[in-house]
Amino acid sequence: MSLTRRNFLVGAASAAGLSAVNLAAGQPAASLAADAANQAVAAAAPHTEYATLLDIEKCIGCGQCVEGCHERNGHRFPEVKKPMPAMFPPGTKDEDWSDKRHVDDRLTPYNWLYIESVTVQKNGAPLELHIPRRCLHCTNPPCANLCPWGAASRQPGTGTVSIDSQTCLGGAKCRTVCPWHIPQRQSGVGLYLDLMPRFAGNGVMYKCDRCADSFAHGQLPACVEVCPQQVQTIGPRNEILAQAQKLAQERGAYLYGVTENGGTNTFYLSPVPFSEIAQQAKPGPGKPTMGPVADSMAQAGNLTRMLVAAPLAGVAGALVVAARQGQPLPKTPRSLHDPQVDACPTGGLLKKLWVAVALLLGFTGMMQLPVASRYGIAKIPGLTWTGDFYTTLNIHYVLAALLLALGFYWLVLMLRGRLRGRLTFWGKVRLGVLGVVVASGMGRVAKNLPSITFSPGTTTFVDLVHLGFAVLLGILCLTLWLKGLGAWREDD
Repeated sequence: MSLTRRNFLVGAASAAGLSAVNLAAGQPAASLAADAANQAVAAAAPHTEYATLLDIEKCIGCGQCVEGCHERNGHRFPEVKKPMPAMFPPGTKDEDWSDKRHVDDRLTPYNWLYIESVTVQKNGAPLELHIPRRCLHCTNPPCANLCPWGAASRQPGTGTVSIDSQTCLGGAKCRTVCPWHIPQRQSGVGLYLDLMPRFAGNGVMYKCDRCADSFAHGQLPACVEVCPQQVQTIGPRNEILAQAQKLAQERGAYLYGVTENGGTNTFYLSPVPFSEIAQQAKPGPGKPTMGPVADSMAQAGNLTRMLVAAPLAGVAGALVVAARQGQPLPKTPRSLHDPQVDACPTGGLLKKLWVAVALLLGFTGMMQLPVASRYGIAKIPGLTWTGDFYTTLNIHYVLAALLLALGFYWLVLMLRGRLRGRLTFWGKVRLGVLGVVVASGMGRVAKNLPSITFSPGTTTFVDLVHLGFAVLLGILCLTLWLKGLGAWREDD
């Protein structure tokens, strides 16, 4: 059934009525309140961003949430086709959990939620805490922003971050860019088996999606529904955040997930500082940290502003050059080696810079795919930086800004009369390719901003177009340069 405001009100009223009956039977009021709120949410329309609050002091570590998750989502667990294809290059490892489905003390492709237990000190006495761990569903998730195929996406209507197993190739970029490294890979399943099973991809990535399918039909996430202690409460993010902050203030407690990675839709409430929990926990593969996490997408705004400023810098530079050189060039034929033409910095040096930037732009675009480590590029002296995705991304943005500045620099000089002539056929082709790169690049930049969300299909289309044309631009510029085919021809 579709969820509407009327269904929410009916659900809330029903929950309140049931709570009154249970209260008369002696059920604790606090438990009733949480139960009523959760039942109301189960009937609510998913037209707002939802968050969950986990009061970890309530958790007894019974594991019913883990079992409930398995029962609800078992039909979506991967079924591996064996034997798995041999990967290239030799030594590339697959990740196979199909014979270890019973593992429940860490995240795996078959275990999207686990209980982490730690013993800390509170008021001088030992205190054992049990912490349900799963995806935190970031408000600006790097996994969804940076997945090149659009397989990872964020639902703007609910704030849920999910991975589409039908389109994921298992490159594990989502795990690389996630500050908690939460998504887990299962090889031998998915789309890559039908494409290039030896050379590209390595399975499918899996993680919690807050039971998105059942939640869309009015059912609570399994871990929330089956918990006997009402550890978790789910509701509109602003309300849950206000509730979490109020409880933290009243109890002198601590919150995690409010600012971590720029903010998430999962808030943990703890009676002790999370720094103490982080010291006692042992993070590792499949076991995310509880330590401080910086905003991995914080640079997106600065990089966007840099790209906006780049054309202005190019225009300003061209105007300065034109002003220093005086009047526009006369419209009489001049040799390509005329001193006055050579004085305008659009000749050999600018051409070489343009070609170099275009080639590097294509290269850094390719390196944003998960290929640098797999194919040993990151081991080459001088190219170790390709193994760090965010470094590669930042360099790519700088090169894009430089290309925009050069393009507008050249355009203004032409309009000011510092260049005479017309574009050749190949010049027009190169300009057209550049236009597609710029337009698709603007789409990619917009996708990284927290207020903008693309559909998975749109994300895939934009990313593939941008990558393909960026590589094409680099190859085209290099080929034309080597063959001596200029993009600009002087008038006769």
